[in-house]
Amino acid sequence: MERKIIASAREVIAREPKKRPEAERIREWASRLARAEGTGSLADLDRLIYTKMYGELPVRAGALKIRYWRTGRHIPRDREEALLFARALGLDEAETLYLLQTVMEKSDRVFSDSEWSDAEYVRRTGRMEEMLREYIAGVPPARMIQLDIPYERLSGFARHLFCIDALQASALAAEAGEAAVIENHMSSINYEAEFLRICRLQGEIPRRVMLRHIFLLGLPYLNRRLVDERLRELGYLPLTEGHTNPAGALADDLVIGILSLYESECSGKDPLECRSWLLEQLRALDLYLRDSGRDGYRFLCFRSLTTMARF
Repeated sequence: MERKIIASAREVIAREPKKRPEAERIREWASRLARAEGTGSLADLDRLIYTKMYGELPVRAGALKIRYWRTGRHIPRDREEALLFARALGLDEAETLYLLQTVMEKSDRVFSDSEWSDAEYVRRTGRMEEMLREYIAGVPPARMIQLDIPYERLSGFARHLFCIDALQASALAAEAGEAAVIENHMSSINYEAEFLRICRLQGEIPRRVMLRHIFLLGLPYLNRRLVDERLRELGYLPLTEGHTNPAGALADDLVIGILSLYESECSGKDPLECRSWLLEQLRALDLYLRDSGRDGYRFLCFRSLTTMARF
């Protein structure tokens, strides 16, 4: 019998739209600009946007890039280009926020080195530290013994525990077996710098990456309210039905379905059993998504995992 989590994923994928609905807003903004400027054709509009962005007329490739953005086929490469695009389109603050958070799946702001004393940066990094403390506090003694982690050094193993959870939720562990993740004492050192960067909110952190950390650091006390609350607090779009990510996948609907299934299957049960059950389900799901070529839905997967595993 097919697992409920796989059936749920199939249903979500079947509903995936051919075009991102978020792109319609971009087309509306471009049409508004065209009316205001009286441009005669879409080609003229693309040249106008490019010129407003870069202060010069485009070569063919430059105009083509703008057309792809305007039609939603692609998105700007980074935050800097997105903000230039927003200014060229004449977007207001709310519209610019929609472009960053909803279309590009970025946070509302990135903090520079000079802003580390900023009150909002201090609040958000404090929230990340709180998430880590809660995650560490939830580690049972039996798991510490299993992983040979001394209690007095537990806080220094947060990255390693996170990576083990990520690996246990992956297709790699589905193929090798959960025990192999523990017995082979995987190495997570290659993820140390990235883990610290994310926890300190340094530089651009895509929503998919932050969602992965919120999800795994929330184990085993996961629910949609908690995930949405933490996404909002860190400046990201909360889970939204019908939202598509830049790959065009309904990944939010998938995560919402996972959280709903987790609540229905594990409400009132032992948290450790629930954690084990969820990781088992996620392994099966990731294997299915990988073998189906649906990488846009694999929100818990990241490249470093393949270098960490020693089996």
